Amino acid sequence: MYKLSLTLLAIILAFKCISADIPTRLLNNGQKIPIVGLGAGHVTEESVRSALEVGYRHIDTSLNYGDSEIIIGKVLKEVLKDGKIKRQDLYIVSKLETEYHTRSRVPEGIKKSLQRLDLDYLDLYLIHSPDSQPANITVGETWLGMIDVLKANLTRSIGVSNFNQKQLDEVIAKGVVPVTNQVICNPYVNERKLLAYADSHNVTLTAYSPVGGRAYPDLLKDPKLIEIGNKYKVSSAQVALRFEIQRGVIAIPNSQNPKYIKENIDVFGFKLTDEDIKAIEALNKKDS
Repeated sequence: MYKLSLTLLAIILAFKCISADIPTRLLNNGQKIPIVGLGAGHVTEESVRSALEVGYRHIDTSLNYGDSEIIIGKVLKEVLKDGKIKRQDLYIVSKLETEYHTRSRVPEGIKKSLQRLDLDYLDLYLIHSPDSQPANITVGETWLGMIDVLKANLTRSIGVSNFNQKQLDEVIAKGVVPVTNQVICNPYVNERKLLAYADSHNVTLTAYSPVGGRAYPDLLKDPKLIEIGNKYKVSSAQVALRFEIQRGVIAIPNSQNPKYIKENIDVFGFKLTDEDIKAIEALNKKDS
């Protein structure tokens, strides 16, 4: 039977909503993050507007996602000016890229993203990938730069992306624990061990490609996910997303299709059973 730690279960039961009945996860610094967000690797003005209209408030982007930050910034400027959405209702995430990994250049990286987004601060800033770390710079040094921008109030939270346990240990040793580790995570690569490790350190896990993405393009055709979806009259994508949510994992599916954008956030009207969870866990294709 699938079991949650008492701490994680308490967090899930304590979910509160920011907008459109989207639950939030409580982060280790007391901030809250909507548990479902829009992965904005590829966006258009129309897709960002569509997401905001159906209730998304959490948007995840990066400096190297083409013009994503610029597009998001343009739409946010419009909706904030209209007054229908307030800045405090939004949760905007961006990432530090390789050329800014020296401690002294981290502020430069985040300020460039803020300029493109036309914002005064981010809600969360992540080191995008330790694998692209310059040979002469440790992730620990980069993390000190992240702490600098946190103290400068350029972001309300800091975290990492694509980090393994050893790399997480290195940044945790610097005295500020990342609020999240964003990794590829879905029923085919469920990151069970990394999730347990993160939970033990009060670090959330954020799943990119939670419905497969380019790495697992056939995930949504999986017979078991379809079977479970038919039982609840939902899609296989909604089953995959619900699987993450019930494990306390934050999910940021990416879509430009208004139908799927809406579908991806409509995952709170059903609940997977322990048997469902066990069956989905059995789909794992990675020793994780």
